[in-house]
Amino acid sequence: MKRVAKIAALFGALGAAFLLGQSTGNFDKWWTPENDALAAAPQNHKLLFENDEVRVLEVTVPAGVREPLHAHRYPSLLYYISAAHMKEYSPGVPAVDRGHKNDGAVIFLPVGPPHQMQNLESSKPLKAIRVELKRAC
Repeated sequence: MKRVAKIAALFGALGAAFLLGQSTGNFDKWWTPENDALAAAPQNHKLLFENDEVRVLEVTVPAGVREPLHAHRYPSLLYYISAAHMKEYSPGVPAVDRGHKNDGAVIFLPVGPPHQMQNLESSKPLKAIRVELKRAC
């Protein structure tokens, strides 16, 4: 039953993300080929799949590590396989403590400025699947 609930939540989040993404005015506002997550932070982002609709990335941030500055071009969903306490850094603004999500949680992420995520855990890595919605922009 838990698996059915997770799948239903994922599809609900996908639908909401698509609708929210339709109104975004930030497409390519901060993204460049050089600061794309795969180019700027390849040790933390691995391409799993890409087509005209979506790009799927595996995201890993080891315990205690702060990833390089990078940006994401599309709104996305993030599914936490192994969640961790994270802090986000973006140029020109104070750092934001993003807290700790639960393993299995799914969140929507709109297009945003370049950022760095730091894993504040002492022993638990962050591992997530990021589904970027290319047609939402």
